Amino acid sequence: MLKKLIKLDLFLLLILAILFFVLPILKWAGLVLGVGLSAISIHVSAWILEAFWDKEWNQFNKVFFLSLVGRFFIVVLLLGILLGTTKIDEIYFTVSFIISYLCYSITEMIFFTKILEKKSSKN
Repeated sequence: MLKKLIKLDLFLLLILAILFFVLPILKWAGLVLGVGLSAISIHVSAWILEAFWDKEWNQFNKVFFLSLVGRFFIVVLLLGILLGTTKIDEIYFTVSFIISYLCYSITEMIFFTKILEKKSSKN
């Protein structure tokens, strides 16, 4: 799953590289921070999925859902810190964060569903 997310990262990086030449630095920085923050959160989730997938189902559920809550609060905290302490363009940052987070989350759910289907077909 991490390898597939890295492909999505490369696609987003290409788009950001193109925008680097078009946008002013503060708007570009907002885009990079927004996409980066969502990427880090989703990559942590993918790592947890891969690390705990073969564990007992109760342990997996506990770790996965605790990490979900923990990631949520960390992301909200980092959002507040970034928006409160930096001079980046808030609109570009927020929009890029929301769009990239949705994109990553949809991709994560597709991968998660495929993994569940494979696991259920083995049983």
